[in-house]
Amino acid sequence: MINATTFKIKEVNRSTSSLLKPMPLWQSILLSLAPAFLLYAFYYYLMPVLMDSAGFPFLVVYLIAWGGGEALIFLASLVVYRTEGNPLTWKAFASRYRLYNMERMDWGWVAVLLIFGIVTTFGLTFTAEWLGSIPAFAPPDFFPAELTPGGVSNVVPGEFMGFPLKDMWWVLVVYFFGWFFNIFGEEFWFRGYMLPRQELTHNQYTWIVHGVLFTCFHIFWKWNLIALLPGSLFMAYVVQRRRNTWISILWHGTLNFIPMIWILNGILG
Repeated sequence: MINATTFKIKEVNRSTSSLLKPMPLWQSILLSLAPAFLLYAFYYYLMPVLMDSAGFPFLVVYLIAWGGGEALIFLASLVVYRTEGNPLTWKAFASRYRLYNMERMDWGWVAVLLIFGIVTTFGLTFTAEWLGSIPAFAPPDFFPAELTPGGVSNVVPGEFMGFPLKDMWWVLVVYFFGWFFNIFGEEFWFRGYMLPRQELTHNQYTWIVHGVLFTCFHIFWKWNLIALLPGSLFMAYVVQRRRNTWISILWHGTLNFIPMIWILNGILG
């Protein structure tokens, strides 16, 4: 098992080595926006093409775009790990991407982050309606009502994105794979690969840069940017302080797991 204290010391000692180089701000912006525009293109351009040409329902094309885009981010997070010259061992990967054993304090921070994230996200839903009223931040017309500002109130029991769920077990399976690539792809890319290098550039202010850029990454949900900002900043602060990517993986994964509960409930009727 990996000892967090041991590797945190080693991480500090090797921070000036050729294996871990400071990430300048321009590169942070580029590496945050590149995957953002990939998903934006999939959602806003690929999805309507698939709906019009193949006649697929929205949920099917969404799962294709979402799962496919996040899988590419996951793959990219593994590729950049190798481009740094790191060995193909779990021990080396876990050390580089800060996948340390969870300590009691880490679990406590996960709980605090979850509470804070839920409170701020739902507490700031009015900002989504305000931003969504601005044409540049409005959702596209082909998005179902539950993905639009105030969408929680538009949820229809037994349906998910306008698709009947009764006995549709394949939806849960496909969504689970999308969830896996979503969580581990974004966490490995942002918290595993980028954050340690950003710390070498921005020091104690890294969490501000990282949190703002992770919020901007969600430009494909542009009407939610204000609501996402507090949680992103707080998460970046905690992970920078604790230097453990599992904290954000558990936080991110739990929040994004909620739709799977809804899907399962709809499948069971």
